[in-house]
Amino acid sequence: MIRSALPLSAVAAASFTAAAPGYAQELPAAPFVALGEISVPIVDAGRIDGVLRVSIVLEARDAAGASRLARKMPELRAAGLGAAIEFARLHASPFTPVNVHKLAGTLEPALRGVDGTIARILIVKVSALAA
Repeated sequence: MIRSALPLSAVAAASFTAAAPGYAQELPAAPFVALGEISVPIVDAGRIDGVLRVSIVLEARDAAGASRLARKMPELRAAGLGAAIEFARLHASPFTPVNVHKLAGTLEPALRGVDGTIARILIVKVSALAA
């Protein structure tokens, strides 16, 4: 009986402390802009072997930067698409893991060429699937 009462009292104390208004903090909104998914073909020897899918999120330095990035979305997607096509042509295969470090190195100069104030480029999802 004592064994089961101890964890229950610890949980009750933890939930009471977390609910106390003195411990609540409001965090500022994060200035992230999602580019969405970019899908490009993986071409080898003149035939389509698969598709490379990349989801990218850009982190701006502040809210004003995020709204500027949102206005430049068509140019950013076009630059990301071109870089992803180049990466897929040279380095992607549906039968091996995607080298995300190399992919990031390909995407970064293209996206920063559109807007140099991007704080970080985050690849949140990537896959290479057979056709």
